[in-house]
Amino acid sequence: MSNPYLILDRKCVGTFHSALDEDIVINHIVGYKTQTLIEKNVIDCIIIETEDGFSQLGQMREFVSLDLGIEQRNLHKYVLDGFPDNLERNISSLADWLRARTPEVTLIAIPSSNKDGYLKGLILSPYDGSESYLQFAHAEHARPYRDFVYNVTYESIAYAHSVWGVRNIGLTHFSRNNYKSTYNPDLTTCQIEAIMHFCNEYRGIESVTFVDDTEGNIPLDIVGKFSKSESIGRHRPIQKKILNFWGMDFIDLDWRSASLKTE
Repeated sequence: MSNPYLILDRKCVGTFHSALDEDIVINHIVGYKTQTLIEKNVIDCIIIETEDGFSQLGQMREFVSLDLGIEQRNLHKYVLDGFPDNLERNISSLADWLRARTPEVTLIAIPSSNKDGYLKGLILSPYDGSESYLQFAHAEHARPYRDFVYNVTYESIAYAHSVWGVRNIGLTHFSRNNYKSTYNPDLTTCQIEAIMHFCNEYRGIESVTFVDDTEGNIPLDIVGKFSKSESIGRHRPIQKKILNFWGMDFIDLDWRSASLKTE
């Protein structure tokens, strides 16, 4: 992995020391060009929520599609056809479909088919603006549903590492409110718990980079608090069902039958 200190300010970089005696670099980038991080080999996989348009996915979609070797939506034809909801093999269509999918909680793992690309793959994840989240949602200003956020994060990391051999992950905040510069620290905590639980049991992750457009998220502060804690618990396996379609894996998650608690 390229040393992140070569291109990142040290205040953006923290470290988590795992139970397996590995040091995992935790980066936090605000307003940084994700494309640059990918081209500098700081990130070899993106795990991102499915908000499209004026969003992080919207901003990076053209570059990521090219890098992965996947076509983009024909926007002109899409508009002329009346915004059809039929599923197509492009990131925009897959994101739209996943955002509306319910009640299943599904990840879409898109591998790279470009031998000259930087990324090994992209994982589209549901988030608190997805229809699948609403079945668990509390009141608007309440804490996020922790099992949802924790499990989509953990299983995305587990898939990327075990299937693609990913070592350097880029991760966005799984909330629709981040476009209002509002970052719920409870949601970030769930993501960090998932990272730490995975790295405490499996070797090989070198870095996780939290990629945000605006200030307000505090992942490094939360990592620091967890690092001082004697125990953060352990992950409990969940049931998964995987369907391969168009060379992509659609991964349905089911933690409810196990009555999981991550706190």
